[in-house]
Amino acid sequence: MAKEKNEKIGGAVLRFFQGLILGGSGILPGVSGGVLCVVFGLYKPLMEVLAAPFKKIKEHWRMLIPVGFGALTGLLLLVHALGAVLENYKSFAECAFVGLIIGTLPALVRTAGKDKRTGGSYAAFLVSFTLVFSLLTYLKFVAKMSIEPSFFWFMIAGVIFGISIVMPGMSAYTVLEFFGLFSPLVLGAKSFDLGVLLPVVVGGAAALILLAKLINILYEKHFSIMSHIIIGIVVATTIPLIPTQFNGAVDIIIKLLLMAGGFVIALLFDFLGNRVKS
Repeated sequence: MAKEKNEKIGGAVLRFFQGLILGGSGILPGVSGGVLCVVFGLYKPLMEVLAAPFKKIKEHWRMLIPVGFGALTGLLLLVHALGAVLENYKSFAECAFVGLIIGTLPALVRTAGKDKRTGGSYAAFLVSFTLVFSLLTYLKFVAKMSIEPSFFWFMIAGVIFGISIVMPGMSAYTVLEFFGLFSPLVLGAKSFDLGVLLPVVVGGAAALILLAKLINILYEKHFSIMSHIIIGIVVATTIPLIPTQFNGAVDIIIKLLLMAGGFVIALLFDFLGNRVKS
């Protein structure tokens, strides 16, 4: 009896620390909450609960509650650190973030190739890349769209975060940064601004509840195509974030080094992740 109790406590502690990593890393550029859920064995139970909450919550609540508390703790800790960095070194931080994202591409391509690549896989990449890149180019250079952070747009940010969880490989940062929402979101969360946090939670919950079952089915039946769609979106949303304006030679060198450092760190995490799986 005592042994069983200790095992339950140990399991809860483990899940808490997994949630801590999930919450802390989920907001980092280039890191997908969905991928972390897969690594920790949480993706399937989470999708089951979201797809059929009343039926599955009794089966998985002991696992998901400590994960939820850990994720919230990790998110709050990281938000404060990121907020301080963005307040003082925004342009330099963004270069490191771009490097991190580019460094995740080899892992995404490798994962997408686990199932046999077909003509549909390559077509899915080309179509998703072309559509998203064309849309972003139009919004930036033709429509010259400028977004003023508001309740509505923070709700959209929450939807994007929710999608990044149910679609492994999808990072919310690139989309949020393009629309100028990432920094206001992080700074608002750091100051515990309910005008930021409430719409993000509502949008994220709506995305998880409405999309979980559909995305789960699509991944099970069309894994290669869905994975290549994600690659297309990541590439299309990252290109506009690559810096093109610099303040002299020193600024160029520093930002290139930061991008290179982010790239190497992403590759290192991928290497360590593969070692852990082995």
